[in-house]
Amino acid sequence: MAEFKDAIPAAGGKIDFLCDSQGRIASRISGSGFRAMYIVAVSMDGRQLLAEVPAGGMGQAMVYPKPSVLTYIQSDEQGLWGRNCPACQKYFRTNHIMGPTACPYCSRPESGLAFVSKEQSKYIIAYYDAFMRAYTTGVSSTLSMSDITDETAAWHYSEEKQQFHFKCETKDCHAETDILGRYGFCPRCGKTNARTLFSGFIDRTLVRWTETDKNVADRHQRGEVWEDMTIKSLSELEALAKHLRRRLLSFPLTANRRRDLEGLNFQQPLQTDKPLREWFDLGVLQWNGNSTTPQRAIPQGELPFIVRMIQRRHILMHNGGVVDQAYLDLSGDTQARLDERIRIRSNEAKHFVEVVREMGFNLLDGVEYGFEEA
Repeated sequence: MAEFKDAIPAAGGKIDFLCDSQGRIASRISGSGFRAMYIVAVSMDGRQLLAEVPAGGMGQAMVYPKPSVLTYIQSDEQGLWGRNCPACQKYFRTNHIMGPTACPYCSRPESGLAFVSKEQSKYIIAYYDAFMRAYTTGVSSTLSMSDITDETAAWHYSEEKQQFHFKCETKDCHAETDILGRYGFCPRCGKTNARTLFSGFIDRTLVRWTETDKNVADRHQRGEVWEDMTIKSLSELEALAKHLRRRLLSFPLTANRRRDLEGLNFQQPLQTDKPLREWFDLGVLQWNGNSTTPQRAIPQGELPFIVRMIQRRHILMHNGGVVDQAYLDLSGDTQARLDERIRIRSNEAKHFVEVVREMGFNLLDGVEYGFEEA
């Protein structure tokens, strides 16, 4: 697999524009270098993309709008195609290119044609121009894809390797996608990959706790691990919540409600629970349950512990772990003294990770399953 930002060229082959004795012309792509392709029907004036056309097998008739120009678009060498979201304009790569498509970043659905990448759009225009030249002159021509370079940009498109490649785990989907960041929605079925990633992070963090508790005797080294776990677990919850917020922002909202939702601070997850429950009937403290997942709630007695750990995480990140007056005012920690450096114990670190897991799952269940039966 290529590295992030590596150029991944369209694979080899050749394009033939074939004219017959009656002045008809057809286009054909051949060669052994490409992984896959799909076809786009372009209007005869070259101004509109009319339809995605499945590539038929030998002897199978292709059904597409007529009259039109069929444009063959190869995948890159990894069997993926670049896409640009028509809503947020962000770039990704996927092997899902036919039918309704969801943006992996903002989750907004549109037709597959709307996601044709900017580079592919340039390529389609050049393909159409070449086809029409052969059509108007009646002379067959052949173009070798291996001769197409970045110096002739109109003919060449290359997709760019993104940061994270994932395969959808939803039954009967399994679309592959390449995105910036880690959390994303599947372009084919719209499901998020967040459950697998968030669960994996929590599991690895708890394994780290077990290994440290068992194998590390030095108090200072153990303390560094407990602090790191505290900081990173809440950071992961914040990343998860921001990702899921994009799905909520795809719903119809008033301008004020959209602004308020965009302004929620997930570094303070407890403060987001009330507005999320009022607006969407979901939150970090409780999931009402349905036929997919059971009801679940974090006990009220856990709230003082959660508040204290969130404030400890804050001063670890922003004040070197040294207690200030804001921490004393907000944390409810009656044992701490001004200007002392806090200490997080092993059982506190482990329990906080477990609570973060519950908060994350409450959000996931609310966003994934809370709207299915509406």
